[in-house]
Amino acid sequence: MAIDYDGLQNLLNNFKTLQKDHEKFIREFLIEMGMRALAQTKMLTPEDTGNLRNRWELSQVFRRGDELYIELFNPVEYASFVEDGHMQRRRFLPIQYLEDSPANAKMVASIKQKYGDDAKGVMLQDKWIPGHHMARISIAKIEREIPKRYEKAMKEFMKRLEAGS
Repeated sequence: MAIDYDGLQNLLNNFKTLQKDHEKFIREFLIEMGMRALAQTKMLTPEDTGNLRNRWELSQVFRRGDELYIELFNPVEYASFVEDGHMQRRRFLPIQYLEDSPANAKMVASIKQKYGDDAKGVMLQDKWIPGHHMARISIAKIEREIPKRYEKAMKEFMKRLEAGS
Protein backbone atom coordinates (compact mmCIF):
# COMPACT_ATOMS: atom_id res chain seq x y z
CA MET A 1 0.00 0.00 0.00
CA ALA A 2 1.48 3.35 -1.06
CA ILE A 3 0.85 6.61 0.74
CA ASP A 4 0.99 9.88 -1.15
CA TYR A 5 2.90 12.07 1.30
CA ASP A 6 2.94 14.98 -1.14
CA GLY A 7 -0.86 14.97 -1.21
CA LEU A 8 -1.02 14.94 2.60
CA GLN A 9 1.53 17.75 2.79
CA ASN A 10 -0.52 19.83 0.33
CA LEU A 11 -3.66 19.18 2.39
CA LEU A 12 -1.83 20.24 5.56
CA ASN A 13 -0.55 23.40 3.85
CA ASN A 14 -4.08 24.20 2.65
CA PHE A 15 -5.42 23.87 6.22
CA LYS A 16 -2.67 26.16 7.55
CA THR A 17 -3.47 28.75 4.89
CA LEU A 18 -7.19 28.47 5.66
CA GLN A 19 -6.48 28.94 9.36
CA LYS A 20 -4.46 32.12 8.70
CA ASP A 21 -7.10 33.47 6.31
CA HIS A 22 -9.87 32.74 8.82
CA GLU A 23 -8.04 34.53 11.64
CA LYS A 24 -7.48 37.53 9.35
CA PHE A 25 -11.21 37.47 8.52
CA ILE A 26 -12.15 37.37 12.23
CA ARG A 27 -9.75 40.23 13.04
CA GLU A 28 -11.21 42.37 10.25
CA PHE A 29 -14.74 41.54 11.41
CA LEU A 30 -13.90 42.53 15.00
CA ILE A 31 -12.41 45.82 13.82
CA GLU A 32 -15.54 46.54 11.76
CA MET A 33 -17.83 45.82 14.73
CA GLY A 34 -15.55 47.87 17.00
CA MET A 35 -15.70 50.82 14.59
CA ARG A 36 -19.50 50.60 14.55
CA ALA A 37 -19.58 50.59 18.38
CA LEU A 38 -17.10 53.49 18.47
CA ALA A 39 -19.21 55.62 16.11
CA GLN A 40 -22.42 54.84 18.03
CA THR A 41 -20.76 55.57 21.39
CA LYS A 42 -19.43 58.92 20.19
CA MET A 43 -22.89 59.86 18.96
CA LEU A 44 -24.42 59.06 22.37
CA THR A 45 -21.71 60.79 24.42
CA PRO A 46 -22.91 64.10 25.90
CA GLU A 47 -20.90 67.04 24.67
CA ASP A 48 -19.85 70.00 26.77
CA THR A 49 -16.32 70.74 25.61
CA GLY A 50 -16.11 67.79 23.19
CA ASN A 51 -13.16 66.30 25.07
CA LEU A 52 -15.02 63.19 26.28
CA ARG A 53 -16.65 62.52 22.91
CA ASN A 54 -13.42 62.92 20.94
CA ARG A 55 -11.29 60.70 23.16
CA TRP A 56 -13.05 57.36 22.59
CA GLU A 57 -10.60 54.81 21.15
CA LEU A 58 -10.36 51.20 20.01
CA SER A 59 -7.51 48.92 20.93
CA GLN A 60 -5.80 46.69 18.43
CA VAL A 61 -7.26 43.20 18.12
CA PHE A 62 -5.44 41.02 20.64
CA ARG A 63 -5.44 37.38 21.57
CA ARG A 64 -6.07 35.99 25.04
CA GLY A 65 -5.78 32.22 24.90
CA ASP A 66 -7.90 30.97 22.00
CA GLU A 67 -10.04 34.11 21.86
CA LEU A 68 -9.63 37.41 20.00
CA TYR A 69 -10.71 40.70 21.57
CA ILE A 70 -10.99 44.38 20.79
CA GLU A 71 -11.57 46.99 23.48
CA LEU A 72 -13.49 50.26 23.35
CA PHE A 73 -12.16 52.70 25.95
CA ASN A 74 -11.90 56.34 26.91
CA PRO A 75 -8.77 57.55 28.75
CA VAL A 76 -10.47 60.71 30.08
CA GLU A 77 -10.38 60.70 33.88
CA TYR A 78 -14.12 61.31 34.33
CA ALA A 79 -15.37 58.99 31.54
CA SER A 80 -16.51 56.26 33.94
CA PHE A 81 -18.49 58.81 36.00
CA VAL A 82 -20.40 59.96 32.91
CA GLU A 83 -20.88 56.36 31.72
CA ASP A 84 -21.99 54.82 35.04
CA GLY A 85 -23.21 57.79 37.07
CA HIS A 86 -21.80 59.22 40.29
CA MET A 87 -22.66 60.81 43.60
CA GLN A 88 -22.49 64.61 43.62
CA ARG A 89 -21.29 65.85 47.00
CA ARG A 90 -22.48 69.01 48.67
CA ARG A 91 -19.96 71.73 47.76
CA PHE A 92 -19.72 75.34 46.62
CA LEU A 93 -19.41 75.92 42.87
CA PRO A 94 -18.03 79.39 41.98
CA ILE A 95 -19.94 81.30 39.31
CA GLN A 96 -16.68 81.82 37.36
CA TYR A 97 -16.46 78.06 36.84
CA LEU A 98 -19.95 78.03 35.36
CA GLU A 99 -19.28 81.09 33.19
CA ASP A 100 -16.32 79.34 31.51
CA SER A 101 -18.65 77.03 29.58
CA PRO A 102 -21.21 78.38 27.06
CA ALA A 103 -23.36 75.32 27.85
CA ASN A 104 -24.04 76.80 31.30
CA ALA A 105 -25.27 80.20 30.04
CA LYS A 106 -28.91 79.51 31.02
CA MET A 107 -27.90 78.37 34.50
CA VAL A 108 -25.70 81.44 35.05
CA ALA A 109 -28.50 83.76 33.87
CA SER A 110 -30.96 82.02 36.21
CA ILE A 111 -28.60 82.34 39.19
CA LYS A 112 -27.96 86.03 38.51
CA GLN A 113 -31.67 86.72 38.06
CA LYS A 114 -32.50 84.99 41.35
CA TYR A 115 -29.57 86.27 43.47
CA GLY A 116 -28.38 89.38 41.62
CA ASP A 117 -25.35 90.17 39.49
CA ASP A 118 -23.00 89.89 42.47
CA ALA A 119 -23.82 86.19 43.03
CA LYS A 120 -20.65 84.31 43.94
CA GLY A 121 -21.83 80.83 42.96
CA VAL A 122 -24.17 78.03 43.99
CA MET A 123 -24.15 75.36 46.65
CA LEU A 124 -24.55 71.91 45.13
CA GLN A 125 -26.63 69.38 47.06
CA ASP A 126 -25.84 65.72 47.68
CA LYS A 127 -27.55 63.72 44.95
CA TRP A 128 -27.05 60.87 42.54
CA ILE A 129 -26.19 61.91 38.97
CA PRO A 130 -27.33 59.08 36.65
CA GLY A 131 -24.99 57.76 33.99
CA HIS A 132 -25.53 58.12 30.26
CA HIS A 133 -24.41 54.52 29.49
CA MET A 134 -23.27 55.55 26.02
CA ALA A 135 -20.77 52.70 25.65
CA ARG A 136 -23.02 50.09 27.28
CA ILE A 137 -25.96 50.96 25.01
CA SER A 138 -23.79 50.98 21.88
CA ILE A 139 -22.11 47.67 22.65
CA ALA A 140 -25.44 46.00 23.41
CA LYS A 141 -26.85 47.24 20.10
CA ILE A 142 -23.82 45.97 18.15
CA GLU A 143 -23.94 42.62 19.96
CA ARG A 144 -27.54 42.14 18.77
CA GLU A 145 -26.44 42.87 15.18
CA ILE A 146 -23.41 40.55 15.20
CA PRO A 147 -25.11 37.23 14.28
CA LYS A 148 -26.65 38.60 11.06
CA ARG A 149 -23.55 40.59 10.12
CA TYR A 150 -21.27 37.62 10.87
CA GLU A 151 -23.39 35.27 8.75
CA LYS A 152 -23.27 37.69 5.82
CA ALA A 153 -19.53 38.31 6.19
CA MET A 154 -18.84 34.58 6.52
CA LYS A 155 -20.74 33.84 3.29
CA GLU A 156 -18.64 36.45 1.50
CA PHE A 157 -15.47 34.96 3.00
CA MET A 158 -16.46 31.48 1.80
CA LYS A 159 -17.20 32.81 -1.71
CA ARG A 160 -13.73 34.37 -1.82
CA LEU A 161 -12.23 31.04 -0.75
CA GLU A 162 -14.12 29.18 -3.47
CA ALA A 163 -13.06 31.74 -6.08
CA GLY A 164 -9.44 31.42 -4.97
CA SER A 165 -9.41 27.61 -5.29
